[in-house]
Amino acid sequence: MSKCFCIFASVVLKNLFVNYKLHKVLELKNIYKSFGDVRVLNGINLHLEKGLVYTLKGGNGSGKTTLINIISGFLKPDEGSVELRGKPIIRFLPFHVNRLGIGRTFQDLRLATQMTVYENILLALEKRMFTYPDSEQQKKANEILETISLSDKQNELAGEISYGQQKLLTIGCCIANNADLLLIDEPVAGIDKDNQIKIIQLVGQLKQEGKTILQIEHHPGYIRETSDYVLQMEKGVVVC
Repeated sequence: MSKCFCIFASVVLKNLFVNYKLHKVLELKNIYKSFGDVRVLNGINLHLEKGLVYTLKGGNGSGKTTLINIISGFLKPDEGSVELRGKPIIRFLPFHVNRLGIGRTFQDLRLATQMTVYENILLALEKRMFTYPDSEQQKKANEILETISLSDKQNELAGEISYGQQKLLTIGCCIANNADLLLIDEPVAGIDKDNQIKIIQLVGQLKQEGKTILQIEHHPGYIRETSDYVLQMEKGVVVC
């Protein structure tokens, strides 16, 4: 084998490794979590790459929400590490994890229901209350409302729009947070067909923009339309 070929092969492998590191957004290593005597996560190893959509499936108690809570800082694992773009984030509180670029939605939505749709987006943009938005923030909020198909609802209270529209709004708040990694909990569960289609289109658009998405969902049609990888969880481990 020639010396030139060995050098060429070394350069190719180095570039592949560098590209892999650049595209790896999140890595979980040996994540364990128990509540009392019940082991909920049993050595999770997982990495997520930029611009891909991953769907977590599994029955109740399989560990899906616990895993999302650990990634987003709401729970600490008993063992293991979580790295965002190569840097450990396990010690950070949820608000810090959010500012590092991880946004999430919740099954119970957690919107400011007595504020308007527009104000919810502004609040997520500014990350603080009782400040007047500047023209750039107002423009950005309007762009996000257009993206999530809620421009015509911007002056309505978040608690008075439909459940499907509220789910669109929660994703809009993640966009307003400027999140690179979105953790979305059951985006189409219990919503109407029209808003399912809007969320499918929105997830596709976010993927095209280079966002990484980890979602929990059970709806087979939605999973088929949006997912690059489907991760089946059973008894605290990813089995496929």
